Amino acid sequence: MIRSIIKSSNNLLKSNVAINSNKRFFATEASATSDLLTFSLLSPHQTIYKDKKAQLVTLPGAKGIFGVAKNHVPRIAELKPGVIQINHENGDLEKFFISGGFAFVNPDASCYINTIEAVPIDQLDAEEVKNGLARYTQLYNDAQEENAKAVALIGLETYQQMAFACGVSA
Repeated sequence: MIRSIIKSSNNLLKSNVAINSNKRFFATEASATSDLLTFSLLSPHQTIYKDKKAQLVTLPGAKGIFGVAKNHVPRIAELKPGVIQINHENGDLEKFFISGGFAFVNPDASCYINTIEAVPIDQLDAEEVKNGLARYTQLYNDAQEENAKAVALIGLETYQQMAFACGVSA
């Protein structure tokens, strides 16, 4: 029995059916025609940008802020509430506040940013941000149960990032 298994294994290795598991995969070289990243900024209810060209997109990763440009290493990153900064093809700078989400950086010099909400920074209402920050600070301080405290903390951290984004002091 063992001999037949070994013989079958040897036959398999002699054929080209065996898979080379040592093969390494690297990012493919992007098109030589452009030094730009192609990105899409998407939410469930709106496509903000689809296949837009940019020099650099800076993202608020869960493990820290990071920039994505052409030929970035492929990765999937969780995004926390914060500011996305887009350095457009023509040099213009644009900022959005996002509620969190995920970024998918692909080997073909493309990046997909998926978020629940994305709002241009200039559309944030500073007074509303101050009120929300005060409200969630109070909810967090008053929370007795662990679940209520966790929900309040999410709101508090989101409003803290919004306050930072629009220059509101706490």
